[in-house]
Formats: sequence, structure tokens, C-alpha cells
Amino acid sequence: MMLPLVPLRSAAAQTVHGASGNGYAELFAEQPGRVFTAPAYSERGRTVRNIYVSEEEYGKQEIEDPLSRFQPHIDDQDIDVWLAYDYVALGERRFRFADARAFAGETSAPHHPMYADLHVASRLGRRPAMLCIESHPGDDDTGVNRMPIFLLVDPLSAQARLYRLPGLFTSCAAVTATSDGRISFPAIRHHRDENGQPVGVRIDEYRIDGDRFVETGRTRSARFVTPSDPFRFVFESD
Repeated sequence: MMLPLVPLRSAAAQTVHGASGNGYAELFAEQPGRVFTAPAYSERGRTVRNIYVSEEEYGKQEIEDPLSRFQPHIDDQDIDVWLAYDYVALGERRFRFADARAFAGETSAPHHPMYADLHVASRLGRRPAMLCIESHPGDDDTGVNRMPIFLLVDPLSAQARLYRLPGLFTSCAAVTATSDGRISFPAIRHHRDENGQPVGVRIDEYRIDGDRFVETGRTRSARFVTPSDPFRFVFESD
């Protein structure tokens, strides 16, 4: 989408999201119905994440085939969750990332189990339990604008489904759900000027309906305060 670059109104007339950091994280933290709040690093006062490598790789600087193990508490059960390069496993049951129902265009960003966060939400009323995996590119991911995000819905049931959600400027914190169990997420796309340079974003909300992603009709457009910093923006309707 090509848009002309126009001057922003004064800061006094608009709310700057990301004035002190990541505007998208601020936006997701404020939304109602948020499902995930923090990664499952600890549960009941004990560490639940461990990294496993083969004996051949132990001690090497480059680890080729690691497994990341979590032991979260889901629906009154302590569950073993394993993350590999190409799958997530709950006990003996594996879900391959390649088989996930993927949002259009979400195939490029690589997943790395050593830098992945696992988010956990137990069942709440009619909302099913969910696991969300966001894979960061490394120890320092400041300024990274895209990462793979996988959502496993109803993971302990026979109806469990794995989805790959949009990864541009989003995170597991962007997933929301209503009290009757409808799950939604944002898809963020760039606005570009006449030279093809990103000058803002459009945020469209989608709802998960079985194997389909359905637009809800809720959309917002924002412009970057400065084109070089996509994490600070103002909404056009503010």
C-alpha cells in the first residue's frame, strides 16, 4: 500500500506509542481479553526451563540440535513440553511446525528452541487452554521486528490445533480471547511512501474459526514518528 508522507500533527495533539520503548508491547499490554502476560520460566517457585543437547555437542560453541524443556502447570496438570527446531511436543505427542495452519506469508523467520519463550494459559470458562511460542533470534533482540509465533489451542485434547500467527511487530501478548472462547490476534502490515519506504502500519484484527482466519473488521492505521524507528508511532485517529 503506497501512501504519501505527510507531516504529523504536534505531539501535544497525539499520543505517541513507544515514547519509552516498544509501542506495540505497550499497545498489547493495554488491550482487553489479553491471554498471555509472561513466559513460563517459573512455576510454583521452581525453574521450569532447561536446555538439553547431545553428548557430542556438549561444550561446543555451536549447538546444532538442542531441545528446550518446559514443565508448566496446565489445567491442574504438570506437563512436559519440549521445543525442537521443527516441532513442539507434549509428552509423547508431537506437533510439527511445518503442519501448522499458517497465516498468509508466515514462512520466512526461523525458529530456534534455545531462544524461544513459552507462554501458557489454562482453560478459563469456555476459553480453551493455550500454549504460545515466540522464537527470538538471539540473546539480544532489541529492535527486531519479526519473529515466528505459534499458537497451540486446546493442547491436551484430541482437538488440539497448531497455528502460525503473523510475526511482524507482534508477540504472544497480542493474542486475545472473549469469555465465550473466541480467539483473536492482530496482523500488522507496512504502509509505504511513494518510494516504497515504510512510513507506518495498518493493524487488522483476525479471529480464529477452525482452520480459517477471519477478519473482524476492526482496523487501525498508524504513522511512525520518524521513518527510521518503527517502534514509535501515532494512530491517525488520535
